[in-house]
Amino acid sequence: MKRVRYVFPTSHHYRLPFHERLRDLLVADGVDYKVVYSAPSEESVRKRDTVEVDWGVKVPKVVLPRTGLIWQMGLTEVARSDLTIVQQENSLLLNYVCNMASVIGAKRVAYFGHGRNFQARDCNSAAERWKRFWALRCDWWFGYTEETRQHLLALGFPAERITVFNNSVDTGAVRRLVEAVTPARLAEHRTVLDIASENVAVFVGGIYPDKRMKFMVEAAELVRASVPDFTLLVVGGGSDLPLVHELVADKPWIKVLGPRFGAEKVELMRLGKLFLMPGLLGLAILDAAAAGLPTITTAYPWHSPEIAYLDDGVSGLMVRDWQDPRSYADAVTALLLDRPRLSAMAAAARAMVDYYSVEAMAERFAKGVLAALAAPSR
Repeated sequence: MKRVRYVFPTSHHYRLPFHERLRDLLVADGVDYKVVYSAPSEESVRKRDTVEVDWGVKVPKVVLPRTGLIWQMGLTEVARSDLTIVQQENSLLLNYVCNMASVIGAKRVAYFGHGRNFQARDCNSAAERWKRFWALRCDWWFGYTEETRQHLLALGFPAERITVFNNSVDTGAVRRLVEAVTPARLAEHRTVLDIASENVAVFVGGIYPDKRMKFMVEAAELVRASVPDFTLLVVGGGSDLPLVHELVADKPWIKVLGPRFGAEKVELMRLGKLFLMPGLLGLAILDAAAAGLPTITTAYPWHSPEIAYLDDGVSGLMVRDWQDPRSYADAVTALLLDRPRLSAMAAAARAMVDYYSVEAMAERFAKGVLAALAAPSR
């Protein structure tokens, strides 16, 4: 069997369904697929969003002091593979070994990623120039969205060696959890959280500076001034969680609930009518859509590539003035008070996940793996 190894530092909950589906698809074509990963960072442990992969290969890693550079001890798995897939991150030292092996024709190597850092404040920084240089030193590319393809084409990477897989989460699993939510469970959550209103919005995701929690709390206060029973649920963990607790200390109508997963997370989302994320928006848009929640975000300049999935005015809203909490609050308020429009947007959001699913993502990826294995060396 051909051996394919996907090497990455941290195994996250949301990625496991993709890897399992991809493994099933590839084994049917005679490909042995395994993930090679390491123990999570302290930040990931705090967020409680990692998982063990019983069929994967867990290897030690070393984080070099004061540099953030990571050496994963996965050389043995790389040496045995017919195709090695690595994440496009400047800090992963094993990548450069793989890159050089690709350049001299010793190993077939593919990159998985965005093509660039969508959160980079300076697109011509040394880090971004370094990333562009190495982006061309591989045999194949697995790009998150069409925007990644366009970026790679502009760099001169061959179009026939790019697979766009449309990054996703397991929206089918979220839908099944949504369908399993009972009125009794929602009533129980309402009682425990002391929620009497239907005007509920939710935030679910990592809580760190790019999520702009202070902006969201300021906007929420303005919404509350116009919608007196407005309630906001904040679900997630991260470095700025203590800041959020501080910001809402005198606002009992903002419920900060910490990290939640699976059925409990979906039940909390079903209490809401809207999904609020005024800062960095990525895969959370699909979780929200699967739960039937239109997403309201802003024209924040540093969104992740999945922002491409937002159909402004149809499945959600993009508030153009991304620095003004009042503009954001006005959009939230107007939609909460326009029930027919809100209902239409919720239906459009649910329809969106028919196309962006982990099953479709795995099928596109599997076709790319087979093409990469069959392609002549560069």
